[in-house]
Amino acid sequence: MTHGPVAVIALIGLVLVVAPLGAAPSAPPAAEQAGDAVPDPATQRRVLAASYAYFAAKDGGRYDAAYAVFAPSVRAYLTPELYRGEAARFNAMAGRGERRIVRLTWERDPPGATVPGLYVAADFVARFANLRLHCGYLMWHREADGAFRIVREEQSFLDEATARAMVPERLRPLPRQFGCPDADAGQ
Repeated sequence: MTHGPVAVIALIGLVLVVAPLGAAPSAPPAAEQAGDAVPDPATQRRVLAASYAYFAAKDGGRYDAAYAVFAPSVRAYLTPELYRGEAARFNAMAGRGERRIVRLTWERDPPGATVPGLYVAADFVARFANLRLHCGYLMWHREADGAFRIVREEQSFLDEATARAMVPERLRPLPRQFGCPDADAGQ
């Protein structure tokens, strides 16, 4: 998987939290894997539905419901108060919008994982009223009880005001620098 830290450019935010408004598509996006990591279609749909449900709860201001899907390892350092504050701040700044999950990447026992098991990255792109660019991913882990929980969330975004102040030559490479899915498409 290539989901490492994203470089942050001045006045461009990288936040630990994210958000969608649209309904989940009926079929999962393209799945990528290492080895035998891609599970059956029902499990893929379950992760996709859980991702959209998480975004809907977060975007809808139901922060306790959104926070509840984090793995215990995340809740050990991310308090409900901190999460609620950051999510509310992002929602107020970004305005209304929607996210679309464009890729699920599955991996079993990835290097550097603190806990063995099945992981899936749900890469998304988004459009929000006050953002020029927004993308990121949710990293899910299948827990011992079979439930998938979020172990990492990253998003990168560029607000409209900052984008208007930038020259086009500086804007063009940002999707790739942010690690947005399909950033090279059409270039």
